[in-house]
Amino acid sequence: MKRLVVLVLAVFGFGAATFAGNNSSSTSFIHKMNNEKTFDGIASFIGADFDQRDVLHNIFTEAERRLEKATKNGVSVEDATNKAIYFNLGNARQILSKSQYLRLVGLVNLTIYNDKID
Repeated sequence: MKRLVVLVLAVFGFGAATFAGNNSSSTSFIHKMNNEKTFDGIASFIGADFDQRDVLHNIFTEAERRLEKATKNGVSVEDATNKAIYFNLGNARQILSKSQYLRLVGLVNLTIYNDKID
């Protein structure tokens, strides 16, 4: 019986640690989007031209700055990340064509889904 209780506590402890780790991966998601290599891949995937790449890079940089500022001001990482993602998508919608925007949204959704599974 003691072994079963210890096993259950260990499983719950591991699950809690894994769940807590997902919040930090959300933050790294925003940082990954602004990483030069990742950004180039995103821009190539959506077919952005030179001007669109420049504006997108500025949007991603501003979202990262806002995320860091919000977390320093006490906003939860999850809320700040969600706002940063909405900021990225809302501003990207203004400069991308409909097909480019849909590719970006699909890529962001897939990445978030995969981060939550891991």
